[in-house]
Amino acid sequence: MADGVEELFGFFNSTADIWDQKFGAKPDDPFYQAIASPIPRTDDPIDILDLGSGTGIQLEFVFAKAPNARVTAVDIAPNMLEQLAAKFPTKSAQLRLREGSLLDLSFGKDEYDYVISVLAMHHIHPDLKGDVYRRVRQALRSGGTYVEGDQSSSQESEEGTLYWYSRWIAKLPGGDRAAWNYDITLSVETQTRLLQEAGYSDVQLVWNRPTNAVLVAKY
Repeated sequence: MADGVEELFGFFNSTADIWDQKFGAKPDDPFYQAIASPIPRTDDPIDILDLGSGTGIQLEFVFAKAPNARVTAVDIAPNMLEQLAAKFPTKSAQLRLREGSLLDLSFGKDEYDYVISVLAMHHIHPDLKGDVYRRVRQALRSGGTYVEGDQSSSQESEEGTLYWYSRWIAKLPGGDRAAWNYDITLSVETQTRLLQEAGYSDVQLVWNRPTNAVLVAKY
């Protein structure tokens, strides 16, 4: 804890065992259904990269559509990955768990049919997102799809969020590298622009509510 904000790793690692009790989703949850909507119903072993996977709430919806999907789950908190693995004991052969920051890890090249990220990217400053999005695009196979479900805000609120980030979080140790649990919630317009600038040919808003949105970007 520093200046009223908690360190990102410690926050998520310490809350992993109660995460689903607080934030778990029902099978008809429209937000998570929208996350899985671009993935067809298939028995094929499609390859999916899940960035900021947490306890894998979104994977319940993914596996409902693609039960044989092979998923690489990435998270900064090992306790989150431990909870994810425990949730899907029959999928252990299909799961690859990777611990680390989205800012540092290599995602490979031409390895995945889909990349998904759910309620994770809002921890990353927009100046750093472009690099993450370009590495995601490299990791996708030709014709692949990136799905991002995250917090969203108005453009006015976004300006305030970025202002306080620059005045406060950025001045903390590691503040410019997503080290603190501060929500950098952007507008749909900004998120769309960042994805387009990273080289995605088609970016579509498929679900939107005042505080959450789901964007689908094609390679």
